[in-house]
Amino acid sequence: MKILLMRSEGSGDIDSIGSVYAPSFMPPLSLIYIASALENNGHKVEIIDFAMEHIIKSNIFNKLNNVDAVGISVYTDNLDEARVISKIVKEYDEKIPIIIGGPHCIFHREKSLFQIPESDICVVGEGENSILDIIKSIEGKMDLSEISGIFYKKEGIIKKGKPIEVIKNLDSICFPSRDLIKKYSYGKIGKKYFFKPEVTSMLTSRGCPYHCRFCARYGNAIRGWGSRIRTADNVIEELQEINGKYGTVMIVDDNFIQNKKRVHKIMDGVIENQMDIELLILGARVDSADYDLYKKMKKANVKLIGYGLESGNQDVLNYYKKGFTLDQIRYALNLSRKMGFKTLATFIIGAPIETKEHFEKTIKFSCSLPLDFVIFGILYYEMGSELWGEAVKNKKISKEEFLVPADINRGLGIYDTNFLNEYIKRAYRHFYLRPKYILDQIFRSLYFNDLRSLKSGFRFLALSN
Repeated sequence: MKILLMRSEGSGDIDSIGSVYAPSFMPPLSLIYIASALENNGHKVEIIDFAMEHIIKSNIFNKLNNVDAVGISVYTDNLDEARVISKIVKEYDEKIPIIIGGPHCIFHREKSLFQIPESDICVVGEGENSILDIIKSIEGKMDLSEISGIFYKKEGIIKKGKPIEVIKNLDSICFPSRDLIKKYSYGKIGKKYFFKPEVTSMLTSRGCPYHCRFCARYGNAIRGWGSRIRTADNVIEELQEINGKYGTVMIVDDNFIQNKKRVHKIMDGVIENQMDIELLILGARVDSADYDLYKKMKKANVKLIGYGLESGNQDVLNYYKKGFTLDQIRYALNLSRKMGFKTLATFIIGAPIETKEHFEKTIKFSCSLPLDFVIFGILYYEMGSELWGEAVKNKKISKEEFLVPADINRGLGIYDTNFLNEYIKRAYRHFYLRPKYILDQIFRSLYFNDLRSLKSGFRFLALSN
C-alpha cells in the first residue's frame, strides 16, 4: 500500500531565541520511525514536513494520487493546521482514511477525533506496531477493534481498540527512514547551520526515570511507559549507518547519560569505528557529569551538551523536584567548559513560590556560568504534569486546558503573564548583551578555529534584543 505521512506546521518560530526546539530545527523523528516500520513491511511511504514548506492545496493533491492512507502528526499547537490538512485530504477523496497520532493524541485521545472531524483513527503512544495493524485493517485483514492503542470512528461513534502495548525492547524497532526527509535541511537557526551539515537526530531511549513537577510525562498518561533504553550495540549500529551521510547527530533523549556504563560503550564504539560525525547531547542532567566519561565524550567528538537547569535558586529546584543542587550545576558546567563542549541551558521563570528576587538570582546565576546559549521561558502548567494535576484537583484549571501559564489571575503564580514575559526579555538582555559574554564567544571561536560558533553566538545575540 502507499501511505502519505505529514507533519503539520507548529508554533515554533525559526526567528525566536528558542528556535533550537522549533520543528524546523528538528527532523520529524516519530514519522520516520513509522515510515521505517511500514517500509520494512513492504509498503511505500512518502513524507511531507509542513514545518519546512507551506501548506498548498495543489501540492497536497499531487501527493495524494494513488495514496491508500494518510497519517498526520498532531501537536496541540498545530491543531488548526492539522485540521486544514485533513480537510484538504477529504476534499481530494473522502474515502482516504486519515490516521492521527502524536503528543496531542496521547492526552486527548477520543477528543482528538472530534477536534479533527475528518480524522478516522487516533493512535495513542508508540505507533510502530499499531500502524502495521491499521494497514492490515484497511486491507480487510484485521478488525480495528483488535488493534492495541487506538480509538476510531464507526458509524459516527467513537470506539476503542485493545489496551495500549508499550514496546519494551527498543532494539526491536527498525532504524528510522531518514532518506525520506533528505529533501529538507534541518539544524539551522535562521539560514545558518548551528553545527556541521547535514543534521539529523536520534533517540537512544524513551521515557525518563525522573519526575520533575512541570514535565508532561507520557508515563502519567500511559501505564507501563517507564524509562526504556536501547543497548549500546544497537545505538552504535545506527550511528554507523548515519556516519558518512550526516555531519551532525542530535541525541534527543530526555536523559542520555542515565546509564554511564552504556554511554561509555557507545562512545567507545564511535571512537573505535573512527566515525566522522559531531554529536550534540540535547538532554543531560548535571548530576550525571563525570570527568572520565566527559573526557571520552570529547574524544568521540561530542560538541554540545544541553542541560535543563531551570533555576538559580535551590528552593525552586526543590519545588520542581529536580533532584540536584546549585553546586552540581556549577561542577557540570565548569567540567563541560574544561572539555571544550559548547553548552545550552534552559531556565524557567514563574514558579508559584518565586518572587522578583528569585528571578534576579536566576539571571545572575545564568551569567555566572560558562554557558554558550540559554533559553528562558515562563512556567506553564502542561497537561500530564504533576503541577497540572494538582491545579485541576484544586479547581484552578479545567481538565480540558492543555497549556496554562503560571498567571496570578488564575491563582497559579505571583505575577501575571505580561510581567513574566517582560522578565524573560530582561533575562535575555542581561545574558547576551554582556561584554564578557561577547568577548568569551569571540575568543572561543578563534581558539577552536570554528567561526560557526561565533556566527551562531551573534545570531542568538541579535535575537535576544
